[in-house]
Amino acid sequence: MAVFRSVAAFLCLVIVVSYATAPPVASLADMEKRITSDKDEYYLGETVNVKVQLVNPFDHDVRLEPITRITYGTVQAGKPWVSADVNINIVRGSAYHIPPHGNHTILDEALSPTEPGEFRFNVLGESLTVMIHPYRGASLISPNVYLNISAPTKIRHGERFTAKFGIVNDNPYHVSLPAYSSFRVSYGYTPDDMTTEGTQISWITGASIDIEPHSSYVYKTSPFSPSEVGDYILVFKVSSHEVKHTVRIDP
Repeated sequence: MAVFRSVAAFLCLVIVVSYATAPPVASLADMEKRITSDKDEYYLGETVNVKVQLVNPFDHDVRLEPITRITYGTVQAGKPWVSADVNINIVRGSAYHIPPHGNHTILDEALSPTEPGEFRFNVLGESLTVMIHPYRGASLISPNVYLNISAPTKIRHGERFTAKFGIVNDNPYHVSLPAYSSFRVSYGYTPDDMTTEGTQISWITGASIDIEPHSSYVYKTSPFSPSEVGDYILVFKVSSHEVKHTVRIDP
């Protein structure tokens, strides 16, 4: 019995000491809320990565009951857009321990606005606003923007094929290309014996070629009926930029 009392007294002492040394309990209202994004400005089609953090404003550690559910709303171009209730998986009985002036991330969201203009993210009574620009200016020497000829690489003699001549935007955002005025498609068996079809375009002032993410602007789609066996060459030229494609004609 004496041993039992000693053990009980020791356990009580441990509990008292633990509570005495544990960080003070704080509430959500005591914490500062910080909302950040990876950039301040984006182009339509890019992903806005938003992080929501609780910041400890005190000079000592704090202990905070974990958040198991958080609701946020978004506004794009002045109109309500996505709203969501997010469930946060928390180990039962756990708590947030945040050091002095430290932070704890409670939400990471990736969103892709569909309209240009101001984009606002609202959560926990705070908000973050970033700008979404309609297009990113680009040219035919920009990354992942290029001329392309879509056609088979091999056919049998007597078969027909169709080729598409265009400009590809393989970026996760819209691009706006300058108003190129010269387009040429050439085809034949040798560089010295090519048939050329060209277009000179008189653009309206301010016109441009706008291409959506991971898509293409198709200048022309043409059918071909090669008459001989050999390498049939296709050439697509826009201003000073050029791309070639060879279709092998087998017997």
